[in-house]
Amino acid sequence: MAEREAEVRSRQGDELGLALLGSACEGCAGGCRGRCNLFATGQDGVFHLAVADAESYAPGQRLRLSIDDEALRRAAWRGYGVALLGLLLGAAAGHGLGRALGGPADLFALAGLVLGTFLAARVSKPALPEPRVERAGSVLPPESSRSDRP
Repeated sequence: MAEREAEVRSRQGDELGLALLGSACEGCAGGCRGRCNLFATGQDGVFHLAVADAESYAPGQRLRLSIDDEALRRAAWRGYGVALLGLLLGAAAGHGLGRALGGPADLFALAGLVLGTFLAARVSKPALPEPRVERAGSVLPPESSRSDRP
């Protein structure tokens, strides 16, 4: 399970603005060296998360965000597996069409490969699953809630 500690910085409507605490790679045995950042922040350095009960969270409150391993596997399949399947099926269909038409089968296979990959990537549109939010601690006053504390 992928987990990350966060602190509520703001809330607007049903959206929380969270400051992520600690390192993205802390406790991870994946070996990607930070390239797989599941909890990526925007340009403002804040992770925005829509939750149904945002009003029940106070600024300064610590939370734990977690994403289930099964949900991560499904997202990886949608992102990579479907594109690979499109690549293989497109190449096979293009090759078969080229042979059936008596044309250059390799050229048709290449065109099918590109078209199949493009179509599969357009259909799959990888998206990460929404993290589950758990309360991790007590509410701290906003002025004492700094992400650089030990």
